[in-house]
Amino acid sequence: MDYTDPGYADPLVVHRFQQFSRAVAALSILVATLVLVGWAWDITSLKAMVPGHTDMKANTALAMLLMGLSLLACHSAVTAAGRLSGLLAMAAGLLSTLTLVQYSWGLDFGIDTMWFDDPASQAVGRPPGRMSQISAIAFALLAGAGVASCRMRSIRVAQWLALAVIAVALFALSVLGYRGLEQGVALPFNPVAVHTALLLLMLALGWLAARPDVGIMRVLSARSAGGAVARRALLPSLLIPSLVSYLAQRLQALGYLSADATITLLAVASGGLVAWIVWSVSVLLDRVEREKRITSHLREDASTDELTQLGNRRAFQVSIKGLLTRRRDEDAVFSLLMLDLDRFKSFNDTFGHVAGDGALRKVGQLLKSALRPGDIAARFGGEEFAVLLPGIDGERAVLVAERIRRDFHVADWPDRALTISIGVAQCQDGDEAETLVSRADRALYAAKAGGRDQVVIDTSLPPADEPAPQQPSLL
Repeated sequence: MDYTDPGYADPLVVHRFQQFSRAVAALSILVATLVLVGWAWDITSLKAMVPGHTDMKANTALAMLLMGLSLLACHSAVTAAGRLSGLLAMAAGLLSTLTLVQYSWGLDFGIDTMWFDDPASQAVGRPPGRMSQISAIAFALLAGAGVASCRMRSIRVAQWLALAVIAVALFALSVLGYRGLEQGVALPFNPVAVHTALLLLMLALGWLAARPDVGIMRVLSARSAGGAVARRALLPSLLIPSLVSYLAQRLQALGYLSADATITLLAVASGGLVAWIVWSVSVLLDRVEREKRITSHLREDASTDELTQLGNRRAFQVSIKGLLTRRRDEDAVFSLLMLDLDRFKSFNDTFGHVAGDGALRKVGQLLKSALRPGDIAARFGGEEFAVLLPGIDGERAVLVAERIRRDFHVADWPDRALTISIGVAQCQDGDEAETLVSRADRALYAAKAGGRDQVVIDTSLPPADEPAPQQPSLL
C-alpha cells in the first residue's frame, strides 16, 4: 500500500481529526485566559481546578495560551499564519527553557513573578510563580513540535516530540493520583495542576491531529482495517492505564483500598484493557470479513448468468484475456469450445419460454458436471455457450467436446431431447480474443452446416501466421 497516495487517507477521518485539533486549540486558549483572569483578580476558583489543590501558575497559563494560539494558527492556509505559529511556539519554548535553566542552576531571572505575586508557593518553600519542572519539560517539547510542524520535512520530528509530551502528561496524571493533588506534600519536583496535565495531554493530541495524513500518524487516517483498529484502540490503551492508576492510588490514599487491593485492581484493569482491545479488533475483523463476503457475492452476481448459473459474457471476457496473457508470457496451451443448441427456437415455439428456460438450466448443469474445476463455462448469449479449457490442446479439446455431446444424448430432458453442435479452436501464437472466438465460431457454423449434433475443429492458423487459412475439417 502506498501511504503517499492521497486516496490512502479517509477524507472524513482527516476532517474529524483536524476539527478535534482546532477544538483543543480553542479550549487551551479559553482555559489559559480564564486562569490569567483568575491571577489578575485573585479568583482562586479560576486558578485551581479543585479549590485547595495545586493551581496553574501564571507562566504556565501564558505558555498554554501561546501554544493554543500556535496550534490554531497552524491550521490557517495563509503563509503568514504559518510563520506566526512558529513564532508563538518559539516564545512558549523560550519561556519553558528559561524556567528549566533556573531550576538547573538555581537562578532567578525574575520571569516567574513578572506579572503576579504567588505568596502561597513561597509559604511552602517553592519558587513563587514558577511552573513545575514537568510542565517546563512538556512545554519545551511541545514548542519543538510546534516549530517543527511548520515544515513538512520535519513533520515526523514534530510528531515524535508530541508523543513525548503525551508520555510526560500521562506520568504527571499518574503521580497526581498518589499524592500530587495535595498542597504541601514534599515531592522531588513541584506538583502539576490537574488541568495543566490534562491540557498538556490534549495539546499533544491536538498537534498530532493537525496533520493526521502524513508521518507516523498516516495509519490513523487510513481507510483500512489497520486504520480502524488504531483509531479504536490506540487512545484508550494510552489513557486507561494512567486513569486507572490515578483512581486506584486516590482510593488507597483515602483509605478505601489496601496496598494489595490496589495492585490487584491494577492487574485486573490491565487484563480488562487487553481483553477489550482483543475484542475490538475481533469485532472489526469480523465486520471486514463479512464485508468481503458481501463484496465477493456481489462480484459473483455481476459475473454469473442468473438462469444457468454459469459465467456470463463479462466473466468470459475476463477469463479469456487472462489465458491469452499466460499464452504470451508462459506459452501456455488452451482451447476454446463454442456450443450452440440445435433447433432451440423450434423448442421454444413448441413448448414455450418457461420450458426453454428449464432446458437452459439443464445445459448449465450438464456443462458443470462435464468439466474440470479449472475449466470455465459461460453463457455467451441466447442458446450459445463458450467453454475455455486451460492446458488442453485442440486434439484433447475435441475429446472433451465429444463427451459433452454424448452427455446431451443420455441426459433426461423433461420435454424433448436436445442436441448440441460444437466448434473447437486451439489458441495459436498471434491470437487475440476476437480472432480465437471467430475461429471457434467458424468451426461451429461448419458443424451446423454439416447436419448439427457434431464436433468440428478449426485447424487454421491466425492470418498473420498463414495468409491462406484452411477450411475447417469435419469429424
